[in-house]
Amino acid sequence: MLSDEEKQELREMAASDKLREEFRTLRRNSRMMEGRVSVDELAHWLTVMVRMCPGDQKPRRIIPYANVKF
Repeated sequence: MLSDEEKQELREMAASDKLREEFRTLRRNSRMMEGRVSVDELAHWLTVMVRMCPGDQKPRRIIPYANVKF
């Protein structure tokens, strides 16, 4: 069961024209995956994903490579 705060948040998200347009973009781009994706389309998709899933990045430890060959 959703709390009143969660219900209000969902209503606000549903009323957002920007969020709906971003979901349309994701749907359109997912259908285009069979074709080639340009750098601009990839950058746009990544921008949309960052807006939809904000938050701090998880810290990652550095992996030392002892034997690197070029």
